[in-house]
Amino acid sequence: MYLHLGSDFVIKNTDIIAIFNIRNQKNNVFKNYLQKQCEKHKYEVIDLSENGEYSSCILTDDKIYLSGISALTLKKRAEDDFGIEVYNRDRDN
Repeated sequence: MYLHLGSDFVIKNTDIIAIFNIRNQKNNVFKNYLQKQCEKHKYEVIDLSENGEYSSCILTDDKIYLSGISALTLKKRAEDDFGIEVYNRDRDN
């Protein structure tokens, strides 16, 4: 299945490693994880936002997609495609 990330762009669900909410400035999980990953790999950053305002970051093996679509909306779309619940760290807190 494919997931629409915005700006008429889709990606295979199986290519996605993680989706981060980057609208929340307190999201240290994103900052810490991405910093460690960027130290190990060189990523191509692709801006899919239409106005430069990012809500989510989608991480794959070699690319970082910055999207104006919220992480929650992307999660719901992935659940609808698979009919399964996607892990949500914030739900358990």
